Amino acid sequence: MRKLKTVNLLYTLIIVALFGLSTIQAKGNKSHTILENAENIKIISQSLAKNYFYINQGLQTSSAKRGLKKDIFNLDKSIKAIQGSAQDQQTKDLIQFAQFSTEELKDILKEPYSPENGGLILDYTEALLESSDTIVKYQMVKNPNKNVEMLLMVVDMKYLLSRAAKYYIAFSAGFTDAVNVSQANIAVDEFGKLLAKVEVYNYPPEISKRVIRKLSRYWPSSKSFYRGIKKSELPTIIFISTKHMDRSIDKLIKYHTKLINK
Repeated sequence: MRKLKTVNLLYTLIIVALFGLSTIQAKGNKSHTILENAENIKIISQSLAKNYFYINQGLQTSSAKRGLKKDIFNLDKSIKAIQGSAQDQQTKDLIQFAQFSTEELKDILKEPYSPENGGLILDYTEALLESSDTIVKYQMVKNPNKNVEMLLMVVDMKYLLSRAAKYYIAFSAGFTDAVNVSQANIAVDEFGKLLAKVEVYNYPPEISKRVIRKLSRYWPSSKSFYRGIKKSELPTIIFISTKHMDRSIDKLIKYHTKLINK
C-alpha cells in the first residue's frame, strides 16, 4: 500500500513538473511571438512609407505597389499575432494604438496623393514605429536572451535600410526639413555600427564567406548613395540597393531564427 502511495506521489510530481514546464514554454513562445511581430511592424512602418512615396513619385511603381500591398497584409497579420499573445496591459495598449494608426493609414492610402497626406503617412508610420519599438524593449527587459538579441540586431539592420530609403524618397517629394535629413543619416550610421558587429560574429563559412562578405563589400559604396539625400539624384539605385541588401539580411535572419528554435 505504501509503495502504491509512493508511485502515486511520484506520478503527481511528474505531472506538476510537466505542467509547469509547458506553462513556461507557452510564456516563452508568446514572448517570442510578440518580439518577432513587433520587429516586423518596425520594418513595415518604414517600408510602407518608402513604397508610398515611390509610387507617388512615379518611380519603381510596379515593385512599390506590390511592396505596399504586402506591407498592409503583413501589418494586419503582425498586429493580430501580438493581440493574440499579449498578456500585460502595456503591450495591449500599445498594439491597440498601432491598430488605430493602421486604420488611419488605410484611409489615407485610399485618397489621392497630396503633401498633406504625405505628411500624415510619415506621422502615422512613425507612431507605428514608436509603438512597436517600445513593445520590443519592454519584452526584452522581461525576457533577456542573448540569442534573441542577436536576431533582433540583424532584423534592425533591415529596418534601418528601409528607414534611410524612406527619408531619401520623402526628401524628393518635398519633405526636406533638417530633422528628416538627420534621421536618414542616423539610420545610415546605425546600420554601419550593426554591420561591424555582424562582421566579427562567429558565423559558419557558408554565411561568412557569402552573406557577410557580400554585405561588407557592397556597403561602402551604397552608404555614399544614402548619404546623398540632399541631392536625391539616385532614387532608383536607392530602391534597388535596399532590396539587394535585404536579401542578404534575410539569410542572416533565417540563420539566427534557427538557432533560437533549436
